[in-house]
Order: sequence, then C-alpha cells, then structure tokens
Amino acid sequence: MSQKDLVPRSPPPPLLEGERPTPNTLRTPATGPVARLLRSLRELPEAVREPGPGSTGLAGWFKAETPPPTDITARFREVHQRVREGEPVLPDEARRHLYLLVKGMLGDEMPGYLEDNQARLEKRGLETREVAVDTEGRLLDNVKVVREALLDALHFGRTVVLVGHSKGGVEALSTLALYPELRQQVRAVVTLQSPFGGSVIANDLVTTPSLRRMLDMTFPSLFQGDAGSVEDLSYARRMEFVRQHPHPVDIPTVSLATSRLSRRSLLRPLCAYVHERYGWACDGLVNAVDAEVPGSRVVRLDDMDHAEGALTGLPGFSNYFPSDITETMVALALESQP
Repeated sequence: MSQKDLVPRSPPPPLLEGERPTPNTLRTPATGPVARLLRSLRELPEAVREPGPGSTGLAGWFKAETPPPTDITARFREVHQRVREGEPVLPDEARRHLYLLVKGMLGDEMPGYLEDNQARLEKRGLETREVAVDTEGRLLDNVKVVREALLDALHFGRTVVLVGHSKGGVEALSTLALYPELRQQVRAVVTLQSPFGGSVIANDLVTTPSLRRMLDMTFPSLFQGDAGSVEDLSYARRMEFVRQHPHPVDIPTVSLATSRLSRRSLLRPLCAYVHERYGWACDGLVNAVDAEVPGSRVVRLDDMDHAEGALTGLPGFSNYFPSDITETMVALALESQP
C-alpha cells in the first residue's frame, strides 16, 4: 500500500436537488497527456488539510475596481430554448462578420475541442477562422497571434466577432486592451468560461510548492509547453495585467460564467476541491465570479462545468451542447449596439 492510499480522500459533493446517484461512466481514459494531467490535478491537497491561505479572499477581486456586469440569464434561457427548437435567432447582420475562434489552454491536445462550436456557426452560414494560438503558450505570445489575425481581417475590410473559450477569451480581451487601435473593427466579443479575474486552480497550482514542482516538471514534458502559461492565469498575474491594461468596455461583450457541483460532471473532483476548501461556485477550473467580464452582459449558469463549453459530452451527463451555447451567445452579443 502506498503512502497516497493512506491519505483520507475528500467525500463526494452532495447531489443536486432531484439528482439520482449515477455510475461514473465518464472516467478519464487511462492514457494520453490530458488524462495524466487531470489525474495530477485530482491530487490537489485535500481542502481541510492544506495549510496556508491559498486563494482565500481573491475570487472576484476586480469587482470593486471595474464596472459591474449586467445579468441577462433570463434572456439567455429564452434564446437558448429557441435554438434548441431549431428556430433562427441570429440577426441579418451576422453574415457580414468574420468569426475568430480562440482556443483555451490545452485545446490542441483535446480531440473535438471547439469543433461543435465552430461547425454550428458555419452551418448558419457564418464565416469562421480558428486563430492559431499555442494553447500551451504564454499569454503575451498568443496576444501577438490574435493581433495578426485581426490585422489580416482589417486588411480585407472585415469586421470581426471574437469568440474565446477559457484562456482564449482572456487572450482576446488582452489583445484589445494592448492594441486599442484594433477595437474599431471588432463588432462584439463572446467569452465562454474565461478566467478574467484568474483561475483558482491555476493559482493554487503555482502557489503550492509541491504542486508547482509537479507543474514545472510535467507541463513541458507532456505538452512541450511553458508552465508560465498556467501562471499567467494566477490571481497575481491577472491583477497586474488588468490594472496596467484596462480592457475595453465600449465593445459589446457577453460573458458566460458557470459552475456545477454534480456527480455526473467529469470535473467533479476539482469542483469539490474548490467547494470544500473555499466554498466557491466553480466549473472545475474557473470560479463563476471570475468569469464575469466587467461591463459585459453576463450569463450565469449553475449547472454547467468547464468542459461543456467546448467539448460534446455524453447524453445524460452533459446538460448543454457547445453548439447551442455558442449560437445563443453570439445572438446575444449581436443584440447590443456597437
């Protein structure tokens, strides 16, 4: 028996109201770099045993310094239901724009990542392009890639809608913060579960010495990536960047902020860790409050984990389809006047 076997594990989170116990058929495959990283993340220190403050008091740190968002969850549910029923929801202007999709961290390592999102937009007759960011690279390096994509669109006289999932949304907003001259060609921004304020999991990884050593060793070897890309999403780094480079509030922006505490979620161990240690509502990687982009129109869902925004899940385990979410969010973004 190993030492790890002797460490008591945290109890599973409570079922949601009306939810029945379900076998965990969404186990992570035994092989593959993403599977191995997920297993590493599940070794986060047990919430009640970890010394030190961790991320205590840091969630939503920007709320006192930035314009508040406007809650449009009710409007989201109305439009989302129409999307699910196959009704057209996109305005006529939608076909005039180019849709630039920006992947989040490890996106290149996950088969099918953002494919359902992109396919739905193209099915609706919209022109899309995937921005070739390095999903294991540093934020500022990827900002340069997003900038080049915007300059290319400007060269051809195209207006753009930026759609970013997770870190991709942070990189989209950061590009507009650093290069304000490009804002005039951006019709709208859609952020899906993006850690604007920072990621609690990233923060705990880089501030816990034992986990930081694991990150520094495994991230380069598994993904040929830079462990600093995780640190870019720590609370300290996000505070520094946002305070030095305020993001634009004059571009119509909709943000999706989610959480899910359910046995049916693939990310249940991470949601449970955050819930037990801090009491925060989390989607597995990002606290809901940290995904609420200041000044945006925000959608707040408490039954969606971080994977559901970009990966098609199994029926009965996922509550949403990425395609439906994306079409709905784009429609909401284009309701706002530039």
